[in-house]
Amino acid sequence: MLHADAKVHPAIERCLKHLHILGTDDKIRQIVYMYMETLAREVSMEKQAENTETRSDFENNEKH
Repeated sequence: MLHADAKVHPAIERCLKHLHILGTDDKIRQIVYMYMETLAREVSMEKQAENTETRSDFENNEKH
């Protein structure tokens, strides 16, 4: 399911561990992982976009 060298968000690791403890099958854990990883990527992209906007605003204000 996961690559050995893949960095997994700690919340995702905990969720997968709990799903394993609850006895869910691999397919369920894989689906949950895919959705959680997608959310983590989207949040990361939004933060990067905000940082880029903030940086642009700062640079534009410096020019004036």
